[in-house]
Amino acid sequence: MIKVLIVDDEPKITRGLKRWIEEFNLNYKVVGEAGNYLEALNIAEKETPDVFLIDINMPMINGLDLTNKLKNKYPNSYTIIISGYDYFEYAHQALKLKVFDYLLKPIPKTDLYNVLKSLKLEILSDRGESERQESVYKDKDNSEEKNQELSAVVSGVRRYIQENYSDMDLSLQKVSDLFNVNKTYLSKLMKEQLGYSFVEYITMIRIEKAKELLTDDILYSNIYEISNKVGFRSQHYFSRVFKKSIGISPTEYRVMKSNNNL
Repeated sequence: MIKVLIVDDEPKITRGLKRWIEEFNLNYKVVGEAGNYLEALNIAEKETPDVFLIDINMPMINGLDLTNKLKNKYPNSYTIIISGYDYFEYAHQALKLKVFDYLLKPIPKTDLYNVLKSLKLEILSDRGESERQESVYKDKDNSEEKNQELSAVVSGVRRYIQENYSDMDLSLQKVSDLFNVNKTYLSKLMKEQLGYSFVEYITMIRIEKAKELLTDDILYSNIYEISNKVGFRSQHYFSRVFKKSIGISPTEYRVMKSNNNL
């Protein structure tokens, strides 16, 4: 069992994150929920968590300062920072503190799942254990079966897109340069092995992430925030692409899902 302490001053978000973690069935147990750094220190003293899930915007001291305190007291623990601020200085400070990951709000459920799954493997490795239980929660585009059919370059590109879909500058040229492969050849290879060209694949990933966020009942982000999160500079263009893919607008999708009409 991997013990988790959630630190966030918004009870609704804390409850939602706890629910997600339980649904993931990755052998994590939420041992406490703290609304400020004093509560966090008290619970940590009693429970000695393995993982701290900390919101950066906290009363009294921010999440990064709290992380520093906890790292000094619990050097073998892991920290995941949740932030609503896309500031380089915050990310740089988090890097210096050696946090496991820095997640920007809004957070698709599958993003948190993938981070916790990777963290679990690292913790088990540190403990000299192997994974015994398979999660019942599935990221629909992250199955082992698909990976087995892919060449090394397509598998690597696929993973890179899944981890960087928020990057507004993500392009075929950028990725082909990164993987040292001709861009025309790469897109053709992706089409053959994934069934999608580069543009089709990144659009599919972004729309799937947007659908998650539109049905998220924890943060309830607005359309502009969601469009930025999934890599679109323009809310209008995002709405056009979404409607072309799904057949209805993002707002209509949200309403219909909330009414259980989809």
